[in-house]
Amino acid sequence: MAARQAYAAPPGSGGFVRHAVPSPDAADGGLPLAMRLYRFLAIITVLGALVFNPFLAFVNTRIMGVADSHVMLAELAIVGCTFIAAMTRKSGLYIFLAVFFTYMVFLFMLRGGVVNPKPIRDILIPLVFYFMGRRIADLKLCDRLVVASAVIVVVFGLFEYLFLETFLEYFNVIGYYLARGSVTLDQTFGQTKGLFISGQRPEARTILPFLGQHRVSSVFLEPVSMGNFAVIIYSWALFRGQAFKGRWLTFLLAFTVVALADARFGLYTCVLITLLYPFYQLLPRIFWSVLPFLLLAVLAVYGVTSVEGGGPNDLAGRFAVTAHILTQLTIGVVLGIETTSQFVSDSGLAYSLVAFGLFGFITLWSLFVHAPVVHAKAWKFHSMVIVYMLLLMLISDSFYSIKTAALMWFILGSSNAFDHGKELAERLAAKRKAAAGPGRQVAA
Repeated sequence: MAARQAYAAPPGSGGFVRHAVPSPDAADGGLPLAMRLYRFLAIITVLGALVFNPFLAFVNTRIMGVADSHVMLAELAIVGCTFIAAMTRKSGLYIFLAVFFTYMVFLFMLRGGVVNPKPIRDILIPLVFYFMGRRIADLKLCDRLVVASAVIVVVFGLFEYLFLETFLEYFNVIGYYLARGSVTLDQTFGQTKGLFISGQRPEARTILPFLGQHRVSSVFLEPVSMGNFAVIIYSWALFRGQAFKGRWLTFLLAFTVVALADARFGLYTCVLITLLYPFYQLLPRIFWSVLPFLLLAVLAVYGVTSVEGGGPNDLAGRFAVTAHILTQLTIGVVLGIETTSQFVSDSGLAYSLVAFGLFGFITLWSLFVHAPVVHAKAWKFHSMVIVYMLLLMLISDSFYSIKTAALMWFILGSSNAFDHGKELAERLAAKRKAAAGPGRQVAA
């Protein structure tokens, strides 16, 4: 493994970042035992986060009933293994955890002692996967995980689409969510077997209408996460470019996921991320820091002046829903000192305010935007993730889900801690050596 070195970070990233960067072409067997263990933990936790829900759905359908406690135990096991792989002698992770837990306890006290562990879980998941990525910082491993995850999602999705009746015999999706308590019989109109509530479009498909109204959910068991996953793997392939040998396969798999799930959000976001690609290095971090709060103010004004309720099931309608939800929040709820029973999951902005309060949300978002990077190139992928999260916050809180968050935060942490300049230099040297030919290499 390469020696520990200090690399110059781009402006605004806090000066120099010191990190161990493994050689991108090092064989697993050439790595120290500890690093091989961390890489193994990364593989099982990222892929485990992807597939543990269908595994529990299979158990609930064919073996025994499951409950929400089984889901929590599975997530706890995954997060625990990830935390082990993320632990280092550096204090950043532990300081963040200590301050965050203290702040959340303070909010719980202000809310009359009402303890809600979900907001803690929502931050703990991205935190441990991000720091695990920073510790391993191996983009070749990230490439393999992206391809492996995409193949798993597409193969499982095709099984669901082509053999739906057989699929439901082994993976009764709605029965699993009923067992977890995530949905009720009223919401399913008494149905106890079938796909998730949004697994069928009430109207015609937008993408490839000939595929029918079935929206494939694959391993995620609900179609919203399919679109989110497509954006993540597409962004990674776009960012990695020629350094990623599987980029064209990944592009194909990403659009297959979008088509199977009829993921309009996924398609529009991929297009926008591509159009913005030339501008990521030009936009300062302060722009991204204040943008969600400008959007919050605009949506609040729009909700007060123009929106009386929800909207149609399209992007404009979802924005109207967010605007309406924001206008229903009291000042106490926005500041985090009061609780609310209002349903806010259709708006990531509203949910974040309810969960962490305005000042907590500002702090968390600022820490995310200003996370240090070793090389300036990493800022491109970081910007793509920012765009994805900003757009998703307008219509859903699903970016907190471990099903997609595990892979995204791991590859983001790895990219931010990796010396992309060194990788580029090695690729150019390899090209020059190949172009020189055997005769010139011997002469040299």
